[in-house]
Amino acid sequence: MDIPIEVQHIQTAWRGHEQFAMWLVQRLQPNVTVDLGVDLGYSMFSLATPKIGTVYGVDHFQGDEHAGFKNTYDFVVGTKSILEEKYGIDNIQVIQGDFTEVAQTWTQSIDILHIDGFHIYESAKKDFHHWLPHLQENGVMIMHDVVSYPDVKRVYDESNLYRCYFSHSAGLGVLSRNKELIEEIAGLYNLTFEDA
Repeated sequence: MDIPIEVQHIQTAWRGHEQFAMWLVQRLQPNVTVDLGVDLGYSMFSLATPKIGTVYGVDHFQGDEHAGFKNTYDFVVGTKSILEEKYGIDNIQVIQGDFTEVAQTWTQSIDILHIDGFHIYESAKKDFHHWLPHLQENGVMIMHDVVSYPDVKRVYDESNLYRCYFSHSAGLGVLSRNKELIEEIAGLYNLTFEDA
């Protein structure tokens, strides 16, 4: 499965994880996927391409000092409309807001949670702890930038979840309470399994 050409052209550090993201969606058949840190939408669109469940993209759409300060909302919503009309990818809900504030009112159990927010330790840890309670028992959390940002890797390392990570494209941590699932992913992608 390939992501749409309109998504392939998006500038991103996430490029290289899209095939795993689509495999994960097909493997887990999620009802609810949450993408924290949409930026220009590459990860969100990758997670939505298999057309399984609803993908919620959460961002304040103002950028930050790591991603650059920019308003990406109009671009993301415009691309979302193109994907709906041209490819029938109509399972995306965009939520403009602060991660912590959205977490406080969130009511749905999450099957796949992607964290890609501000990459300092305090922020990454806060995102992890505010959203982890919403991750269902067999759900999977993915964390971008576990290689390129030591603070993100520290949050990954401190987690009490089974985990493994990809080292390419700035690194992508894969974490879950489900040991067998992480062992399966580590084995399939030749990654190092790390115990909880």
